[in-house]
Amino acid sequence: MSEGWAEIVILISLLGQVFCGMACVTSCSRTFYAFSRDRAVPGWAFWTRLNRNRVPVASVLGVCGLALIITLPALWNVEGGGVPVAFFAVVSISVIGLYIAYVTPVFLRLRAGDRFEPGAWNLGAKYRWMCSVAVGWVVLCVIIFSLPFTPAAVPWRDEFTWTAVNYAPLMVGGLFLAVGIWWLAGAKNRYQGPVRTLTFDDAAGVISDESGESTTRTPA
Repeated sequence: MSEGWAEIVILISLLGQVFCGMACVTSCSRTFYAFSRDRAVPGWAFWTRLNRNRVPVASVLGVCGLALIITLPALWNVEGGGVPVAFFAVVSISVIGLYIAYVTPVFLRLRAGDRFEPGAWNLGAKYRWMCSVAVGWVVLCVIIFSLPFTPAAVPWRDEFTWTAVNYAPLMVGGLFLAVGIWWLAGAKNRYQGPVRTLTFDDAAGVISDESGESTTRTPA
């Protein structure tokens, strides 16, 4: 491939990364806002502020700031080898976080056993082995994405350097530790579950939000 075609491929990849980044910001900021609205995030009153266009600007800037912080190690070059540790670590943090988020309700369903009241559409008794496989798969993925990227990240190697360490497990573990401390310090007494912001009147087909505005729901 010539240099010109290579640059076109890189440009396509760059555009894809930009769109993926915007999608991540949108998804993460809305999730952050939703948790803040439910009083499940420290400083929730600040993160739930909306501007005149009803956009949670503080939540958007907050998640962007957190994303920036976890990429700061990219400012330091890895001695020897040039492995993009920060990029690999950020990808690992994202995968670990998403997989844990996805598998949490699966694990809770497995733990509940027969105490869980299934809906009309369910897996029947097959949930036992399917949930077990899902949880085991996530555990394996978390271990894999926590491994060193290069021999220079292995503490007992002669070429070991801190700039090559995969800090993904440190970031994820530190987050869980911080959330755990915050929960035990008093959040468990303040958190009352999801906050309802919509009121449904099925008989009248009316949906009212927390501001009192109502809309009529048209049957499909």
